[in-house]
Amino acid sequence: MKQVIQLDAAGYFVGATIADESPLEPGVFLLPAGTVDADAPVIPEGKKAKWDGAWVFEDIPQPEPIVEPEPVPITYQELRAAAYPSMADQLDLLYHGGMDAWKAAITAVKEEFPK
Repeated sequence: MKQVIQLDAAGYFVGATIADESPLEPGVFLLPAGTVDADAPVIPEGKKAKWDGAWVFEDIPQPEPIVEPEPVPITYQELRAAAYPSMADQLDLLYHGGMDAWKAAITAVKEEFPK
């Protein structure tokens, strides 16, 4: 058995693996697919290693930050739901202002976002 270097399909260093000795030819090692018989690279921080007959180090590309847009309410139902007072505020309005004050608050939202 002999340690060899495993590469991905593009030739980048993946890690080490084992090559077995040929049962028919002593001293000859059978290299698994995608491997090279080389020393493992010492990879600098922020780099990746690619085999090109020798180790070549490339910068690891930094991913673009993903900025999720704020969801925008589209339907009148969503707009109304966002505009209604919270249940606690509605109950407080009922207690302190009575049914007429509560109806006025709800009607104002319904008029702002009609069907």
